[in-house]
Amino acid sequence: MREAVVENEFVKAVRKAGGVAYKLTSQTTNGLPDRLVLFFPAKTVFVELKAPGKVLRPLQRKRRYQLQKLGFPVLCIDRLSQIRPAIRAIVDWTPGEPFPEGIGAVVPELEVATLTAIPGSPESLADLDDFGETLEPIDPSELEQFYDLDTGPDDLTEESEKIAAREQSNFTSGVCKDDIQTT
Repeated sequence: MREAVVENEFVKAVRKAGGVAYKLTSQTTNGLPDRLVLFFPAKTVFVELKAPGKVLRPLQRKRRYQLQKLGFPVLCIDRLSQIRPAIRAIVDWTPGEPFPEGIGAVVPELEVATLTAIPGSPESLADLDDFGETLEPIDPSELEQFYDLDTGPDDLTEESEKIAAREQSNFTSGVCKDDIQTT
């Protein structure tokens, strides 16, 4: 049996039970579960559907771990016989409470690697993970050169005029004075 058969039967069963199972696609994030399942009131569950006997790839297991850390239940269903118990568990579940265990296919736990200190480096990397923002927090003092928050629109115009005049003075008939060699 193919994954598409399991997925189609799951979507029909969710619809019949009064929910929706949106297909999840992302142009920027790989490994997300196949379906976002929603039931009233505010029941949100992610579901990965597989052909019988197939297992989650490592990246899918990582996304499952990340979503669970955010408090979302994530199920894996690989057999038609798992559909009805999964939907019953979702319908009976109260958001904020732990989701019942043992629903759907068994998914091996994600092996989380612990980073050790780089030889010669004083700091340990053990507390780093790949679950948050990739951008460093910006120190406001680093932005002072770009924009002064106390500067009003008139001051910005004056500063822009000064910069334009300075740039204009560096050019003589389309040639930058810095490019002209003087001997």
